[in-house]
Amino acid sequence: MSEQQAVLKQDVGQPFSILCVDDEAYILKALTRLFRDEPYRVLTATSGQAGLELLKSSAGIGLILSDQRMPAMTGTEFLVAARALAPDIPRIILTAYSEESIAVAAINQGGAYRYLLKPWNEKELLLAVRDGVQRYRLLQENLRLNEQVRLQKEELDEWNANLIARVLQQTGIIRQKLEETHRQELCGRIDGDAVVLMFSRLQELRHPPLSRHSHRVAELTASMAATLRFPHQQAQELKNAALLHDIGQLCLPDQILFLKPQQIRDDYTAEYRSHAIKGEAMLKPFEELHGVGRLIRHHHEEFSGGGFPDGLAGWEIPLGSQLIRLAGFIDQSYAPADEKNAKFQVTQKLAAVMGSFFDPALAPAAYLAVNEVLI
Repeated sequence: MSEQQAVLKQDVGQPFSILCVDDEAYILKALTRLFRDEPYRVLTATSGQAGLELLKSSAGIGLILSDQRMPAMTGTEFLVAARALAPDIPRIILTAYSEESIAVAAINQGGAYRYLLKPWNEKELLLAVRDGVQRYRLLQENLRLNEQVRLQKEELDEWNANLIARVLQQTGIIRQKLEETHRQELCGRIDGDAVVLMFSRLQELRHPPLSRHSHRVAELTASMAATLRFPHQQAQELKNAALLHDIGQLCLPDQILFLKPQQIRDDYTAEYRSHAIKGEAMLKPFEELHGVGRLIRHHHEEFSGGGFPDGLAGWEIPLGSQLIRLAGFIDQSYAPADEKNAKFQVTQKLAAVMGSFFDPALAPAAYLAVNEVLI
């Protein structure tokens, strides 16, 4: 491992350190006192060379604060060397008023992102350090998320060849129709689309939040279907099922309909769970939507067999129903206004239930949908 790689291998979950470099011991003591109430560890070095050694041997350094006027190695020379070791760590130079031109060189050559005059203003210095550490923290978190996406894409590429065969097995044999006139085919499509639109509008009028949830689920499901290379006809059927997956809830009484699932009392559980069957029943009169109804019936089944209404497990569950439930879980887990790194939080929640609620083979498609669809 190179010196630069050793510096970059940091645990961003731990408190960051500030590396302070100055040849005057009393200056280092003053800086240590200034930062004692801040959530940082303070590392000190009395020369540029000593600072470089600490930079090589210490993980978790989130900011470098250096004096300019030092013997043997100036602050600018130190920052140039530090930049080569750890180019991403923010650097601040402390300099006297008469050395402002030297400070500019430190910015241009050593990559310092700020310079402050000595004697410093304590409030200004604290704010500059907080800003620098926060910049570095966000950069590290972004690098971590990008690495996670890269690994997920590698998993997706690995699974992709095998998943095509599984998708074909799950979708079953496409219905073969007898010869029909062009008018009959056209009317069949119009009727099916009209019914889906009618129920979707009914859901929007009766329960707007449920309608918005259903549209988000449809968008997430469509992303996963595209990743899994669903044939066009199955993709359209899945989209319709996602839009109407909770249509059966409109048959529930108001005291259940307007509750969130986690708020439903035990004595309401059986009636709430009936909505999947009721949703299928609402589409029974429309032959063209029987496949949609089947996906709706099973969208609360669990891979481990603990779902409802039929307790199906594993490959017994239609693949489209699994994708609808995955999309619903993603949407209900996403809280961009309440959580930092909301997308990352969703992937963590997904990872915790893969193998119990969902088929682990679908994880890469789910992770990709999180990154593609969620804003």
